[in-house]
Amino acid sequence: MDDSMGVWAVRRLALNSGTARMIVLAMMLSGVSLGTGQREARAAAAAVPAAELTLEDLAAENLSAQHQPSPEQSGADLGRSQGGLVLPHAESLAQEPEAGANGGLPAAGVDAAAALTAEGAIADCDRTLDPEDAACDRPTDRAETVTPPPPAPGSPGETLAPAERSEVFVQAAYLQQGGDGSARLRAGGIYVLSPSVLAGATVDLSTGPSFTDSNQTGLSLSELYLTASPANLPELRFTVGLMDLTSYLDRNSFAKDSLTHFFNPVFQTNPALSAVNMASRPGALVNWTPVDAVSLTATTFSANRSLGSFALDSFAGEVGVRWGNAIVRGTYVTSTDAGRGDGFAEIFSFDRGNGQFGPLPGDRETGYGLNAEAFIPGLKLGLFGRYGWYTNHTLGASGQTFSFGANGLDVFLPGDRLGLGYGRQLSNDSLRQASGGPVPDVWELFYDVQMIDNLRAGVTVQQRNAFSETYLGFRVRYDMRWYPLRRAAE
Repeated sequence: MDDSMGVWAVRRLALNSGTARMIVLAMMLSGVSLGTGQREARAAAAAVPAAELTLEDLAAENLSAQHQPSPEQSGADLGRSQGGLVLPHAESLAQEPEAGANGGLPAAGVDAAAALTAEGAIADCDRTLDPEDAACDRPTDRAETVTPPPPAPGSPGETLAPAERSEVFVQAAYLQQGGDGSARLRAGGIYVLSPSVLAGATVDLSTGPSFTDSNQTGLSLSELYLTASPANLPELRFTVGLMDLTSYLDRNSFAKDSLTHFFNPVFQTNPALSAVNMASRPGALVNWTPVDAVSLTATTFSANRSLGSFALDSFAGEVGVRWGNAIVRGTYVTSTDAGRGDGFAEIFSFDRGNGQFGPLPGDRETGYGLNAEAFIPGLKLGLFGRYGWYTNHTLGASGQTFSFGANGLDVFLPGDRLGLGYGRQLSNDSLRQASGGPVPDVWELFYDVQMIDNLRAGVTVQQRNAFSETYLGFRVRYDMRWYPLRRAAE
């Protein structure tokens, strides 16, 4: 009798994947308590989907069923083969459908197909290397795409028809790091006006410092945009309006979204770029994919988010190139300081005379970023690395940042993610050493798993500032997504 009962219990547990997930997470959470040490200054950053390349052409036989894109997640880039735009699929609008940032709904988790995004631009989350579309985990996390080889009819990568349906999404999330708790309710939608034109909007209600892609707390409009692609030139896309620039620039499949990837902002949008107003800004953007392995993005925007101070005084450009299972992106941003109090920590002690210290509104700033990622299908392992350089030309002061690490997929349970990374916040070594400050570095280990449909949860352990401070934390994210409006493909 005892043996038969034991067999019955094992079978019940094996058949109930939700229970297994809860047990694994409960074991990890049981050791989590609020971290000790001083709170780290919030990194000025915004996080996630942008015009990018994707790993849609990885051999499907090398990926687990969990990671193979569904018909909604895959597709040629923005309807290149269809002569129109293709709606994105966000695993996190659902990222899983990512950001993002970034990071989404079932996106700032990750997964959308060649298509337009709620980020205010056409974004193909499939144009990342992460088979889970981590780049689109948040509604704002969508990446533009390059067209992969045509998939076999009926296969997971079969091309979508031109944009056929509008969508509405809602995401609720909570993130705790040490003593800092942050909550956000995000809602938005995409309305398809025609196979080549769509409009989108995203609204956030947030509190706390952890959502670096929501650079304003309280109730705020993050995106309100119109995206179009010429019917006879689908590889060219234009977006105008209020855009979350982190959704189009510096995308990465394994280090971008705070709700799917790493918790710490150093592993999200490159700090050297986010310090130069790479956030939610009004402007215009163009993305061109001349060949499948190359994506070019350029945008002009206003340094100040307020329409009362609108001026096209800033520029950003990015080149993305893919070699097999690897993608490299180079990004440049120039703008004027908008008075957000960002930059590297030591710059605020820089004496500019007349009793003034640090950057002031109007200072000219530039940021350079190098971003690389690679996926190893046989190991289900993603690798990433970033380097950034920031300069305030008015002060003649510069700072550097870097990060690198790895993500393992399907490590303990289908669809889970285990990541380890090391990085250093934006800093000026000589000024820091002169002041005797600690090295602003961090290493982080995180685990993220889907508990039940639309609900993901994760835990983290971090050491910061020369390994002198330990932080523990957790997060939960719930996503919903609807397709209330439909239209036949034209």
